[in-house]
Amino acid sequence: MVIRMNEEDKALLAIDPGKDKCGLAVLNYRQTLLCKKIVGREELRSYINELINIYNIREIIIGDGTFSREIIQDIRELTDIAIELVDEAFTTMEAEKRYWQEKGGLWKRLFPVINWKPKRPLDDYVALILAERYLQEGQVDINGR
Repeated sequence: MVIRMNEEDKALLAIDPGKDKCGLAVLNYRQTLLCKKIVGREELRSYINELINIYNIREIIIGDGTFSREIIQDIRELTDIAIELVDEAFTTMEAEKRYWQEKGGLWKRLFPVINWKPKRPLDDYVALILAERYLQEGQVDINGR
């Protein structure tokens, strides 16, 4: 589902960088999730370009992980939108917790001592958490300034 944005709406694109795939999340400045997806590195540039055209992306944040510099270089070739690095500490653990909260996790509730791992990558959840942290830290106000 694609939500077309009004001109006065502004959005933030968060990226969890990776070698083979990246998690993406688009939120408005009221912390409403507009889009969340995992894309392969080979399709990242075209997908970011698509998101920029669909949403009114005001800034891009990137987790400060291993491949962040390469991703920043790719984005700078696409756009002059401001890019900010954000601390990724503990986002994977938080993403797993969020995933199980959303998906129910019957086995996880029945056998809580077992360290259940999701069967799918959580890069999109990590990107969402990065965006939420960034917005909650008050680095931008609700109007996106």
